[in-house]
Amino acid sequence: MEAAGGTYVNRAIGREGKPGVSIPREEFIALAPEYLFTSGFLTSTVEDTLRYCAEHNLDVPAARNGRVYAMHPPSWDFGSPRWILGLMTIANVLHPPDRFAFRIDEEADEFYRRFYGGVPYRASAANRSFAHPPGTERR
Repeated sequence: MEAAGGTYVNRAIGREGKPGVSIPREEFIALAPEYLFTSGFLTSTVEDTLRYCAEHNLDVPAARNGRVYAMHPPSWDFGSPRWILGLMTIANVLHPPDRFAFRIDEEADEFYRRFYGGVPYRASAANRSFAHPPGTERR
């Protein structure tokens, strides 16, 4: 987040261990994030995140102004060289197009072909089904 020009408010959360921890409602509201970026293997959709904030009265600028974003795919956040694609995605959100206007799908395709032996990037829709990916449901 900081490399893309933002402030990483998660650093203000009082916790130990991995970043994925629950915090009290009051602490979340006090952080007052202007943007929310979700990531992870089983992360919520943008719509689910906005609905959750509304249902639980989590009135923060990010939810109020619709500035909630899901990283795609989840492996673009950390832990692999693909984090650079996540950084580019965040930079596109935080800055005006005259400063950053990465064409993410094109950048991802070039990255995958270069670093994964010519394999093209294929954008995919997130799903939570381990048994039946979209389009393969039993009838």
